Amino acid sequence: MVNIALVGCGGMAQHWHAPVLADIAEAKVVAVVDVNPKHAREVKEKYFPEATEYSLLDDLLATPQGKELNAVVIATPHAAHYSECKSALERGLHVLVEKPMVTSFAHALELEKLIAKTGKLLAITYQAPHTAEYAYLATERDAGRLGKVQVISGWLTQGWLELTVGKWRQDPAISGGGMMYDSGAHLLNALVWLMNEPVTEVGCFIDNAGSQVDINGVAILKFQSGAFGNIAISGNCPAFKTEIQILTDQMLIVTDQYGSKLEMTGHNGRKLYPRVQTTNDQSKSANTPHRNFIDAILGKAELRSPAKYGVMLSRMMDALYKSARTGSLVKIPE
Repeated sequence: MVNIALVGCGGMAQHWHAPVLADIAEAKVVAVVDVNPKHAREVKEKYFPEATEYSLLDDLLATPQGKELNAVVIATPHAAHYSECKSALERGLHVLVEKPMVTSFAHALELEKLIAKTGKLLAITYQAPHTAEYAYLATERDAGRLGKVQVISGWLTQGWLELTVGKWRQDPAISGGGMMYDSGAHLLNALVWLMNEPVTEVGCFIDNAGSQVDINGVAILKFQSGAFGNIAISGNCPAFKTEIQILTDQMLIVTDQYGSKLEMTGHNGRKLYPRVQTTNDQSKSANTPHRNFIDAILGKAELRSPAKYGVMLSRMMDALYKSARTGSLVKIPE
């Protein structure tokens, strides 16, 4: 049994993290943490009636109950991730954290060193890497059957500006950035995960659309292999839709940042819809980062979205925002 503290009991915790964790037999949420007592109480009463409530993670870690923990699931605002991940790792706990892992490359490097020092796991809650579609693409990629990527392109639209008015996501001190760092993190991570290599140079334009944070953005990317990438993100469009197109010298592959579809077109123009390996598991926790995280702690699986992707994303995001500020291309050092 893995004893867990759920840190952050707001919307994401109530609609996703809590019900998924409650569905995993090997996971036991023994504590819920939130600065808003109402949120902690709601999660406790609905999902984990035997859990203890705390206001701060450090308060929990200072108690005897904190010493009985094995892991934490962190679903707090972005800027809090670094300190909470650091505290948990220093106490010898495994960590599953909401995206983005942190809001600066310097903090990402510090966490990477802590992971190496403690030997603990840190995973990020990106959904796509846990899908059968992305597992299939990774297998085909590693076997060389997809061909050499020429360009990878992604786009995302969402009514993000209106949805987040007056909330912490539009406060740069708490969010670390806007649409590109929030919903857009899924898109950027998907591109890096599918390419399985770092970005070496970027260019970026952003528009705040009257907000304190970026709402619309476009960027170009150059990968280590020489492949090109581009993204277009709009947070001021009422429709929620996303797509990723991978153009190789052998085929066109169409998917999205959540791995919810897969279409391939080869030389003859014929569209293929590969049969990906799926299971009959219809539970809420099937194909989730949470199930993979618990299985990895128990030695039954490898992490599908480990900290290295948080490091690559934070390095790329720092460069993208620098490019937007300076109006120039930014090289990313090794």
